[in-house]
Amino acid sequence: MDIQNVVKMEKEKISTIKEAQNLVKSFAKKNNWKDIPNVDKFDHLHEELIEMSQHLRYKSEKERINFVKKNKEIFVDGIGDLFFALCRLANQLDVNIEDAFNLVKNEILKKYNHKNSENNITKWKKD
Repeated sequence: MDIQNVVKMEKEKISTIKEAQNLVKSFAKKNNWKDIPNVDKFDHLHEELIEMSQHLRYKSEKERINFVKKNKEIFVDGIGDLFFALCRLANQLDVNIEDAFNLVKNEILKKYNHKNSENNITKWKKD
């Protein structure tokens, strides 16, 4: 992809996962960043998740809902940062995000297709 296409992609609204991953790949290339596996990118994703979760920690369900409603921009920005970093990590690992999602979606949907809350899915059965 030439530099003009990268600049054009940077200005246009991204509407698919594939476009986002390609933009991040092109942006990295434009900046001479290597697309090689990097442990720091895992840490970056973890830090972004922690940053968002701290806003909701030790709050009741009602307080969490209200906080998100009043501070939506924090989470929009955080999810955007996470997705950009996830695209970067996927590129470093040579993983197509759409393929990875499609690989696991049915298994996850089947596994968690019950009425318990998400907070209860971590309960383990002893064999």
